[in-house]
Parts: sequence; C-alpha cells; structure tokens
Amino acid sequence: MHYFKITLLAAAMAAFSLTPAFPAFADEPVGTDVTVVEAGTSDTSEDSVQDVQESQETSGSRESKGHRASVVGEEEYISQGPGVQKEEKEEAPAPRETSLGRFTITGYCGCEQCSGGHSLTYSGTVPTPNHTISADLNYFPLGTKLKIDGTVYTVEDKGSFVNGNILDIYYGSHQEALAKGTYTAEVFLVQD
Repeated sequence: MHYFKITLLAAAMAAFSLTPAFPAFADEPVGTDVTVVEAGTSDTSEDSVQDVQESQETSGSRESKGHRASVVGEEEYISQGPGVQKEEKEEAPAPRETSLGRFTITGYCGCEQCSGGHSLTYSGTVPTPNHTISADLNYFPLGTKLKIDGTVYTVEDKGSFVNGNILDIYYGSHQEALAKGTYTAEVFLVQD
C-alpha cells in the first residue's frame, strides 16, 4: 500500500510539473521570457530587476530573422482566433445607372436569316447571349453598357434596322429570339 501511495504521489508531481508546458495551463502567455528565481533569493532586488530588463532587451537580438516567433497579447490572440469573421473590405461603389427612357427591343441570333451568316460582331468579337447587344452607333458607341430588364449588355454590334430607339439583343438560338419577340422596355445607361 505504501508503494502505491509513493507511485501515485510521483505521478501527480510529474503531471503537475508539466502543466506550465501547456499554453492552456501556463501563467504567462506563450513565447514570453520567464525568469527563474533560485530558492532563498529575493526576486525584488534591483539587480534581478535590471537583469530581467536587460534580458528582455537583448532577447530580440538572439532570434534569427527567419525564425522570430510572433508574440501577441491575449486580446489580440482572441480576435485572431478560429471562428472570428474577418472584416469585409469595402466594395467598390455600384455603377451609376441613368434612365434613357423606353426603347423597342428586338432579338437576333447568329443564323443566316438574322445575321446574314456573319459569325463576328461589328466590333470583331464573338457575340454572346446575355452580353451582346446591337444599337445605333450614332447614339451608343461600341462598348457602351446598357441595362435592360436587370441584365447589363455591351454594345458590340450594329444592325441595318437598328436605328434611334431600337435595340437588338443577341440570343443563343433563333427560337429564343423569336420567343422574346418585339417589346418595349426601360433602358438604363450604366456608367462605372
């Protein structure tokens, strides 16, 4: 029984002596210098205080530039910990939209009937659904951004029947262009 008590006491002492090695149980933040005071000496003497200050001042010079550990305070550690949402950067201001009024909207595609077999737009780009629009270049130069029914289109093409307040939206198929038909909608000029 006496052997069991000694073993238990030794195990408890070993476990207790290891607790400062774990950051959760340490009295001081991880990465700070700790001064050990020998038994029987006073830790309030001016010499020991000066020694501690000198060791703290020179400790930075002992570390190599590539292996310096970052020491942060408890509040900073908590604010950088897991689960903390990073502050979102401010987004660029939304583009300005100016109403141009109501326009007649038609549709076209890349077929022989709609485009005469041309596979490129007047600007030299490949037409893209939900992006390319044909407009009167006297009113809207190439590259102008126009918003119709929530979609922003870029003027990349011109058409022989697209004059004044008529805009022609590019669709992926002839059936889709016919399904949309001709209608009127409010058009907005989008400026960055």
